[in-house]
Amino acid sequence: MVGYDPEKKNLTSSQILIASTTASFTSRFLLQPIDVIKIRFQLQIEPIRNLTNSKYRTLFQSIRLIHYEEGLRAFWKGHIAAQVLSLTFNSAQMYAFEKVTKQLGEIFPITTSSPTAKTITHFVIGSLAASIAVISCQPADVLRTRFVGQGEPKIYHSYIQAISLIWTREGYHGFYRGLIPAIILYAPVSALTFGFYELFNRAWDHLPIRKFDSIKHGFNGGIAGVLAKFVVYPFDLAKKRLEVVKFEEARSKFGQTRAYSGLINCLSETIRHEGFTGLYKGMTPSLIKAYLSTAITLGIYDSICNRFRQISSD
Repeated sequence: MVGYDPEKKNLTSSQILIASTTASFTSRFLLQPIDVIKIRFQLQIEPIRNLTNSKYRTLFQSIRLIHYEEGLRAFWKGHIAAQVLSLTFNSAQMYAFEKVTKQLGEIFPITTSSPTAKTITHFVIGSLAASIAVISCQPADVLRTRFVGQGEPKIYHSYIQAISLIWTREGYHGFYRGLIPAIILYAPVSALTFGFYELFNRAWDHLPIRKFDSIKHGFNGGIAGVLAKFVVYPFDLAKKRLEVVKFEEARSKFGQTRAYSGLINCLSETIRHEGFTGLYKGMTPSLIKAYLSTAITLGIYDSICNRFRQISSD
């Protein structure tokens, strides 16, 4: 079970990091192609519909087009930065979540003994853990988005060159573009994910199939991830668009480009030019990714943690 439980053996810091990095690496590698398509949809100004002249129109059309124009490797564009992002974010998030829930549980036992208090605690601490994680990994997220979002010919050819160009052209702030919407996005996403996950696990324990822990972790984690992502999705779109500000040259091959001055300007301009539904571009691949990513990550994480506890008890 994610989070502190006084009835179970405590995990060491090393065990938490091993479980979180293994889960994160596996999930990111398997789901990077979905992330590439999602980001392409989010950055496209033109409508995403069948009967348009837009570059990307449907999920399967986009898969075929990316494969035809850029090859199979294009589905793993930005993968190194994405792995750094995932490993940094999930490790920081899980570590902070486990440690803070443990401290609270020892100081205020009601946060572990009362189901309602435990669920509320997971909501609140999930938000705090995500905020800490976002600040630590935003530069990797900017690099990931730009590598995925650039067309041919490439502006960035290596991570060293990309870091150098961002520093020269945009300064320190270039690495933290989209930070505010990232915090606004991930804090509630994390809060809702951990909160829903705890709530669904408690409900699952009343079912006759409660012994199937691996299924429970995967299914409940996936549903929690989808619900959390849907609630705050417009901020994910805004974050991606703000991360490629001053990167318009690399996006010219994909269609229209637009510069935004900040979060409010990005949201309002998107609604004005693309309608309210413009805030939900890329929703389908995003929800697919949210379900699979959360299911895989929490499923593997919980399974490894339980295995560590079994080994320690033997």
